[in-house]
Amino acid sequence: MRFLYLLLLSICLLPGAARAQAPHDVILHIDGREVNARVLVITPADISYLPVDTVASDTLHVAASQVFLIRYANGTKEVIQHAPAAPSLSGADARSMGMLDARKNFRAPGAFWGTFGATVAYAPVGLVVGTVIAASRPSPVNIITSDRALLQNPDYMSGYRRQAQRQKLGKAAAGFGTGLGTVLVATAIILVSVFN
Repeated sequence: MRFLYLLLLSICLLPGAARAQAPHDVILHIDGREVNARVLVITPADISYLPVDTVASDTLHVAASQVFLIRYANGTKEVIQHAPAAPSLSGADARSMGMLDARKNFRAPGAFWGTFGATVAYAPVGLVVGTVIAASRPSPVNIITSDRALLQNPDYMSGYRRQAQRQKLGKAAAGFGTGLGTVLVATAIILVSVFN
């Protein structure tokens, strides 16, 4: 009977003891304050967590800029990187930087190959397809920049889009010219083989 009583008592107390000793994450603030928590989500703006020291079950948030480090329950550590402030540029400098980044990073292989394929199929259609592709705005997926904070600068984006549009026009023109040249060469080869 005594054994059964001790077994029952240990079963009842075990969840409370396990809860008290459960491993937890530690959020270390830049001011040195530590918060025992279970980290849920880390974004560039904030960190969502559940506190383990209180019975509150609400998700709490802390600004990522206020956190230096997170020590996870498994022993790993993560230093929170703070995004640098967007550089302050004049309008002309931002446009120039956008154009330079577009020259280096913008890729739109569909402008060349789409126009080339349509031109090989039927040259007038290739001309229309090339014009439509060249006139369309660059896809946000294709906008690659050296600093993501610059995407918020309208002057930078204006310069980037202008240069990207020029590059798309050049690729579409190259696709049309190459497609037309391919059709002419293929036609010449067929004519030579038929009349020889």
